[in-house]
Amino acid sequence: MEKGDVFLKRNNRDERTYRLVLVALMITMTLILNRVLPSTPVYHLTVDFIPVFIVAVLFGPVWSAATYAVADTIGAILFPVGPYNPGITLTLLLIGLIFGLVFYKKDLTGISLWVRSFVASAGALLVKLFATTYFLFLIYGGPNGMGYLAYVIARIPNCVTFALLVFVLIPVVEKVIIERLKRIYR
Repeated sequence: MEKGDVFLKRNNRDERTYRLVLVALMITMTLILNRVLPSTPVYHLTVDFIPVFIVAVLFGPVWSAATYAVADTIGAILFPVGPYNPGITLTLLLIGLIFGLVFYKKDLTGISLWVRSFVASAGALLVKLFATTYFLFLIYGGPNGMGYLAYVIARIPNCVTFALLVFVLIPVVEKVIIERLKRIYR
């Protein structure tokens, strides 16, 4: 163990407990990251995908999907920004699922990491741009009476910025956090 590797020591007797505790910590981090910056229904930029990515790499698509969905549901109950929208929770579940399918038990070295990061950011872009926008449109309608397609166009800068954050930060998180957690966990 290196100096500073005391994040969470592995309990060899009960890995399920370790997994549940780490996932609970990542749900909490997702909540904190999601609720720190103020947002509007149209422009919501956050780095709350980082804990979901960590869970995706360590535990797979089911756990990462559940992490994002549970964090969104708890956030909607404890810190409501508007009416609860299960469609938004579904889109976040899909993004968590994409992260898990793209990164779990895969080669995350060199160019492969950047290619996977691009695939994940493209998947997140499509889900955010079309599905999340659709569910926001159902709840809030289009800004200034716009239709769905106009709402999609209005959200392009926000969704592209989110995809760029995913593309750039995932390799950084892999090198800084995931490699350390893998040494502790495995």
